[in-house]
Amino acid sequence: MQQHDPAAKVGVWAYLLFTLASFALALYYMLLDGFQHTISIAALPIWMGYTIFTLIKSIADLIGAQKRTANFTRMLARWEDAFGKRGPALALLIFMTLAVGLIKLAVPVIIMMLARGS
Repeated sequence: MQQHDPAAKVGVWAYLLFTLASFALALYYMLLDGFQHTISIAALPIWMGYTIFTLIKSIADLIGAQKRTANFTRMLARWEDAFGKRGPALALLIFMTLAVGLIKLAVPVIIMMLARGS
């Protein structure tokens, strides 16, 4: 069995939590006033469907094959080889995880901004 890097495991869990937070934010906006705007009626359920699919896939992967953790481990190893040190590779992992997570959180906000016309 392959040994996974602890930092990769943290990255996978952060990815899962950002996805869950994005779903919760989309659900909040949908229940708040999402039914009053055409764009949000169409776009928020699509985004929520995507996040639910991703959550189910991530949870199943954590329980089973752990392919995502293996991918994060390989990615971190490649970055360590490229930078020659672990510190910059970990910094890039943190940056990339936060960037992807913040984009996931921004999507429901952008949808509601477009729906409200502001």
